[in-house]
Amino acid sequence: MGSLSSVVAPIANIGVKTIASAGQYFLSNSERLRDLDALNAKNAQLKQSAALQKQSNLLVLQQKETDRLSKLRHALSTQRANFGGKGIGSVTGSSDSVFQGLNETSDIERQNNRSKTIMDNTIIDQNLKHQTQLNLLQKQQLKQKTAMGFITDLMG
Repeated sequence: MGSLSSVVAPIANIGVKTIASAGQYFLSNSERLRDLDALNAKNAQLKQSAALQKQSNLLVLQQKETDRLSKLRHALSTQRANFGGKGIGSVTGSSDSVFQGLNETSDIERQNNRSKTIMDNTIIDQNLKHQTQLNLLQKQQLKQKTAMGFITDLMG
């Protein structure tokens, strides 16, 4: 019977140690889980912020387009009035060239506005992707710490 107690005592001691380690693991793990939740919330906030910024860029582009068209109409009507005042018809070769030039200048402005908006949105997407990848790396590190913490606490 003495030999049985000499075998049971170390096993019981390991069991108590394991239970204590598991308790310590769950306490430290809850902190890591909070950190994971914080990273998930940060990712969601970053995505929402990027979407809002892109929507704002679209509204700015629409406003610029409205302004561009308004300026073009004003320039065309002013030029027609000038030609009419000088007795030049609005369908003659000279006046048609001037109108075409105004339209081309306005088209270039439209293309520049559109290109700038596309570039701004691309930068927003790249920043979001970079930050999301960084957060993913942090999440993986937290998961590894959790796993290593459990093993360390268990072996303790």
